[in-house]
Amino acid sequence: MTRRRIAIACGVGLLVVVGVAAAGGFLLHDTAKPASIQDAVQRFQAGGAGGGKLDGVYVYATKGGESIDALGGAHHRYPATTSITAVGAPCGVKLRWDALQGRSTTWTLCSTRDGVELGTEEVVHTFFGQRDDTTYACAGSELLRSGSFGCRSARGREDGTVRVIGRGSLEVGGKPVGVLHVRTVATISGGDEGAETVDWWLGTATGLPVQVAFTSRTSRKTIVGRVHYAEDVELRLDSLTPRR
Repeated sequence: MTRRRIAIACGVGLLVVVGVAAAGGFLLHDTAKPASIQDAVQRFQAGGAGGGKLDGVYVYATKGGESIDALGGAHHRYPATTSITAVGAPCGVKLRWDALQGRSTTWTLCSTRDGVELGTEEVVHTFFGQRDDTTYACAGSELLRSGSFGCRSARGREDGTVRVIGRGSLEVGGKPVGVLHVRTVATISGGDEGAETVDWWLGTATGLPVQVAFTSRTSRKTIVGRVHYAEDVELRLDSLTPRR
């Protein structure tokens, strides 16, 4: 259904904090709170959505987390359940994955005559109280057939390939669901550098992600040296019935 861009969560505000901390010898504390499923449902309801067939909040069994090595390092373990909220968009559907308060990714997927294409993507990370929010515009990112794609932000670029591995089935709520397995491999350059691999198992009847597994390794040059970011995640859909 989509590839994704995981940027290193270290924005301009964090760079300033790092510099001050390094100069003054301060010890900064990093905290991360799980994103609430109920908060996602309330946000969905407040948005007045729900008219689309897929609209709603879907719950996923989750493993993994993210880490950064700035200021001595920080690691965020993701909660055992996270959510993806589906809302209809003018060109297709918008999907928002919430893992932590301050950690989310939103994909806009557009229907085309060739299938489904990733239109935009917004990635949010938060470390040491500093939020990093980046939006990417993508071209040629057809997700249901093998090929190449490219995404651009004001800070860098990502170029990669899409490979359709094959069809199969996975169990959701004790019932088999037909899926299409798609893998994207990307190289990140520009303001950030690194690579990522994402495996998507997409429901053939709905296009909804049934299972997702991804690994990202990126780095960014800062005033105190190169800072490295890592993320490893596995998501598995609990139910085809969304919460509304």
